[in-house]
Amino acid sequence: MSSHHAPRHRRRRKVNPSSLISTGVLTAVVGAVVAAQSMAPSSGTSTPSSRTQGTYVASASSVVARSLHGRDATQISRAGHRPSLAADSASRRAAERQAATRTEKLRHAATSAENYGRRLTRHRQAADKQSSGQPSTGRPALGAWVLPTSGFHISVWFGEAGPYWSSGYHTGIDFATAYGTPAVAVTNATVEQTGWDGAYGNQIRLQLENGDQVWYNHLSAIEVSVGETVLPGQEIGRIGETGNAYGAHLHFEYRLASDLSTAVDPKPFFSEHGIIL
Repeated sequence: MSSHHAPRHRRRRKVNPSSLISTGVLTAVVGAVVAAQSMAPSSGTSTPSSRTQGTYVASASSVVARSLHGRDATQISRAGHRPSLAADSASRRAAERQAATRTEKLRHAATSAENYGRRLTRHRQAADKQSSGQPSTGRPALGAWVLPTSGFHISVWFGEAGPYWSSGYHTGIDFATAYGTPAVAVTNATVEQTGWDGAYGNQIRLQLENGDQVWYNHLSAIEVSVGETVLPGQEIGRIGETGNAYGAHLHFEYRLASDLSTAVDPKPFFSEHGIIL
């Protein structure tokens, strides 16, 4: 036999395609990691490891993200997200202020309307009472009559005879009351004359709407002027005892427009307007 052995046939192993693919992917990943590490600055450099040329580089994954998306997600989060929250907060506060302002304006308008309605109601009620001849808000209606003073008693009636009066009889009604008590207009009138009038002392003459006059005499004070318009119950002076008077009282006279030089009894005119003396 020959010393040479017959050549042996080597058995070829079949290559699994899936293993080749896995190996290639692994190689690519390793290569990417190596490339990222080679790009990182050395520990001896003074440049901060967290920034490279103005962009954040935290790890190899950020490099991949930057290469895929063209921007660093970390940088966007810091520079974009938080300012937008601040802007939203400011806008919300401004909207809340505007809403509060609108609410306040509406409340003010409602209050104004309510007050106006109340005033209008009071005005209508006063007008209704005035048209019916009833007093309103404590003041007599226009055209009504009131007493010329208060806290009085009648000391002398009209027509009483005696030596105290130059005409031989009393020409008015004396309302005796405390010194300084207010004298008021008995009805709507215009101040015709004021001042000193001899025996009458301080005097006020009021002319009524029909032309008749009422005279207030012996006053301690005069509080109106000629030409002034007065209303029922309006204070015009103060009770006194000026002129020919004994004790504080108001000497009240009534004179007709047809004969202002002669006094007539005032009592029927009070009675005509519902005032019984």
